[in-house]
Amino acid sequence: MDELEAAVNRTIAAHRLLSPGARVVVAVSGGADSVALLHALVALRPAWRLSLFIAHLDHALRPDSSDDAEFVRRLGQRLEMDTSIERHDVGERCAREGWSLEDGARRIRHQFLLEVARYRSAEAIALAHTADDQAETVLMRLLRGTGLMGLGAIALKRPIEDRWLIRPLLGIWRSEVIAYVRRKGVAFREDPTNRDRRFLRNRIRHDLLPLLERDYNPNIKHSLVQLAEQSRTDYHFLDEEAGRSWKRTVKSSAGEAKGLSISVAVFLRQPKALQRQLIRRAIQRVKGEAGQLEYRHWLEAERLFRERPVGTLLDLPGGVQLRRDPERVILRSVAQRSSPSALD
Repeated sequence: MDELEAAVNRTIAAHRLLSPGARVVVAVSGGADSVALLHALVALRPAWRLSLFIAHLDHALRPDSSDDAEFVRRLGQRLEMDTSIERHDVGERCAREGWSLEDGARRIRHQFLLEVARYRSAEAIALAHTADDQAETVLMRLLRGTGLMGLGAIALKRPIEDRWLIRPLLGIWRSEVIAYVRRKGVAFREDPTNRDRRFLRNRIRHDLLPLLERDYNPNIKHSLVQLAEQSRTDYHFLDEEAGRSWKRTVKSSAGEAKGLSISVAVFLRQPKALQRQLIRRAIQRVKGEAGQLEYRHWLEAERLFRERPVGTLLDLPGGVQLRRDPERVILRSVAQRSSPSALD
């Protein structure tokens, strides 16, 4: 077994990314990372008794994007695998919805992959993020301003509606992926948008990280990956603590569809870190996702509990409204006026 395949096998087993006999949709863009992931999973297919399916979304962001789709279609034919390919005008949809191109592409891609997974009766969707992607994501979130959850960056495994997203390459560096496809003699596509400096991730990848490696810390990427791992561990503990205080703090709100009420007195007795986690959990219960709250939103929510008069309303990103009552704060879902981005 190749060393990269062995590393993927260890990751799957250690973190229980898959169970034997699993049905898995593999997201394949045609780039080196996704092609390497596909071939590694094909190599592991007999041992894990996997049923594998390829999914490719043509974002229609480049004139030659259909060439990538054709490459993936032929790859599926060679591997004798069922392949789902769709083309979506991501640019037009993002402009219509008010999404950034990066965030909108992620939303549309995830929805497409979910639909394919349901059609194929697959429980998992495999994505090809690497350790380099993890380091870049941590740095990107630091630059934008983030908390402990954001520093945790990309998860090895997380639920997405009724399926799982898994990332078997997350502990593997991009240089190892390139070495693998070269050893295997596997063809892949080069996406020129990966060097487009209009995208923040590309500026971090090609400009900022090399600068930090050269002038500040030659092991900066390893340090960022370690920061993500530690942050995710700490966040998990904090979330468990919030779960323990949930029942005595948060109740279903009578007369509010999917609404929740938070006891002001009990809430204010909690440490500030738990207060924010309780609000995040409540938003997730009301909306189905936590959304993206900036630091100023946390401060506004805290003031609502501590000092705002009864009747004060606070609108948060993602279509959640908080209302101050005499002894409780009520959370409910409201119609969105805009569509803020949601981090992975």
